[in-house]
Order: sequence, then structure tokens, then C-alpha cells
Amino acid sequence: MEDHLRDIIRLSLDSSPEKMMERALQACIDISGARGGSILGEEGPYLQFLFSDVPDLVGKRVPLESIAGATILKGVIIYTFAPKDSRHFKEIDDTLPSRTRYLLSIPIPSIHRSGEQQQKQKNAGALQLLFDENLFAGIAVDESLREFEVDAFREDEFCRKHLNGIFVILPNIAFAMEVTKLRQTSYQAIHELKNKLISALSWLDYLKSDIQPDPQAMLDRDAVEQDMELVESALREGAELAKTYLTLASLYEPHFTDCDLNAVLRDVGASAQAFGDLRRPGELRLDTDLNPALPVRRLDSEKLKMAFFNLCKNAVEAMLDHRVAEPCLTIVSRLENDRLVVTVGDNGPGMPKEIADNLFIPFKTKKEGGTGLGLTITKKIIDMHGGRIQCGTGADGTTFTVII
Repeated sequence: MEDHLRDIIRLSLDSSPEKMMERALQACIDISGARGGSILGEEGPYLQFLFSDVPDLVGKRVPLESIAGATILKGVIIYTFAPKDSRHFKEIDDTLPSRTRYLLSIPIPSIHRSGEQQQKQKNAGALQLLFDENLFAGIAVDESLREFEVDAFREDEFCRKHLNGIFVILPNIAFAMEVTKLRQTSYQAIHELKNKLISALSWLDYLKSDIQPDPQAMLDRDAVEQDMELVESALREGAELAKTYLTLASLYEPHFTDCDLNAVLRDVGASAQAFGDLRRPGELRLDTDLNPALPVRRLDSEKLKMAFFNLCKNAVEAMLDHRVAEPCLTIVSRLENDRLVVTVGDNGPGMPKEIADNLFIPFKTKKEGGTGLGLTITKKIIDMHGGRIQCGTGADGTTFTVII
């Protein structure tokens, strides 16, 4: 165990987070005596294999309705005989030479800590270990799966003797996952900003060529005016991207205080109404249904305003841009199982599949003139609160559901 931790710490200091995650996975496989294993994390509305002892699996998507999804969403350890478990995503097995048999799926706790002590810990992903034979002699899972609360599982004698080291390694995996995401987003942001600056320089070159023959006469030409507008547009978009990226980086320092979520939503609704009236005065209808019984919780109210306004702004733009008759934005709050639930919905045309399949992934759902980071920031804010965000879309509109 000491050798595994020494290697992981060394890699965290002088190598990439990907190498650190790969080494941590191998350590978990060695400690448990598993035949193999994988690390899965969120990728938009799906889960994705981030690392695996089978290289062909890396990058493949798995639905949230899978065993890994249940592990993450419910925060439980699942031990199951995969062929008999309806949640086993068999399409993965179809591409491999050997079938999954006994599967141990363990939630990977996020590095983020919510401001509300009563809330469940947010999980960043799932560690899955595969075994050819039943790992637990006293647990029959050939006909039914078993689920365990993490603390209860760790108290089991077999776990204490043979698997406890895995739980020591999980925080390292979570840290590597977070750094990997941030680094990928940083690279994409810098790449996009570089393109904006190159575009501005190109239009400046055109501007120079347009005014060189006769600088005074050229000042009135349409081509010169167009060149200047394009330069200004590229620089403005680049500046907006830089500002938005700095906003994303600042999310790692939340400020939790006692907060009335309904007050946040009322402010957001007023801002969304004003935004709609600026675009098409008097056309947008705002419907709110805020449960007055919501308890005060420790939340970052300013960041939540940003998150919910992003959702509302996207909804308003979708309805107005598509000339929806009687556009209506709905904001609803309720309490379910001691969790705060907010829905933001519209009666727009819904999202195309290629957009819905890539929600929350940086720069994947970028609209014209946007930064490509709006929904990424929204999801990160919800993650920081230990919450989840889901989306449903169709011909009758789109609804985002946030659970905190």
C-alpha cells in the first residue's frame, strides 16, 4: 500500500493528472485482486470511461441509467453479477473479448464540499472493479444485486482486511479528475481566444490594404467600415471569453451563507423578464411557482443567481429567436426528500439531438456570439453545492431540473 501511495504522490508532483489517475486505478486493481477495472466520470448528460485497463474502453459513453450511474447518483456501493443486472450496459461487453461477471462499483467522492452539512456528498465518478469469481463468499449475488452504504461497507471485516486501501486512494482519483477537466477547459479556452486574436489581426491586415492607396478617401468606404466592425467584434468576443473563463476559475472559492433560495429565484426571474423585454418588449410571460416552505440553507447566493440566470437567458433566447407564439418562461421551486428542487422551463422548440447530447461540455454547445462556457459554469456552480442538474427537451420545450 505504501508503494502505491508513494508512486501516486510522486506522479501528482512531477507528471500529468492523467498518469496519476492511471496509476491510482492500477493500485486499486492490485489491492483488490480484480481482473481489471475502470474509472468513469460525467461527460455532459452521460458517463464516460476516463481510464481503464482495456484501452479501447477509454472515451466510450455509458448512460446514467447504468450501474455506474446508480453508484454516482445514489452514493452507494453496488456489488452485482452483471449478466443478471438489468442496469448493466451490455453494449460495452459486445466490443470486448471477455464478458463482465462480478462487478464492484464504488462512488468517487468529489473534492467539492457543499455548504450544507445535511446534504449528501456529491460524487465525481465511479470506480468499477471486475472479478471472475465471487469476491464475497458470504454474499450471493448471482440472482440479485447488493447495495451498501459506504460507511457500512467499510466496516465489513473482509473490506477492512482487503479493500480499505482503495478508499485511501479515492481522493487522489477525484483530485486528478478535477485537474484533468480544468486543464482541458483551459486549453480549449486559450485555443478559442487565440483564434479570436488571429481573426482580429487578419481583419486589421484587410483594413490596412483598404486604406493604403488613399488614406483620406478610404475613410468613407463601406469596406473600411466593415473591416473595423469585424475587428471590433473579434476583440469583443475574445475579451468576453477571457472574462467568462476567469469566472469559471473563480468558482473554486465559494462563499456559503444562510440563503433563501426563493429570494434568489425572484431576482433571477426579474432579470430574465427585463432581458426578454429588451429583446421583444411585452411578449415574454414569466410564470413562477415558488414553495414558501423552502428552508433556509447555506448556499452561495450570488453564484446561484449566475447559474439560474444562465438557464433563463438561454430559454428566453431560444423562444424569442425562434419566434415562439406566446413565449413563456417558468420557474418552480419545491422540496423533495429534504432536497431543494428548482425547474426552469420554456415552451420553445426544444434542442437538436447533437446539442442535447453534449450539454455542459465546454465549447460543445456554443451558439453564435457565445463563449461556449455558459452551461459549463452553470453545472460547476451546481456541483459546488453538492447538487445535480438534468435536462429534458422535446417539441413542447426544454426543462432544466436542479437538485441541491
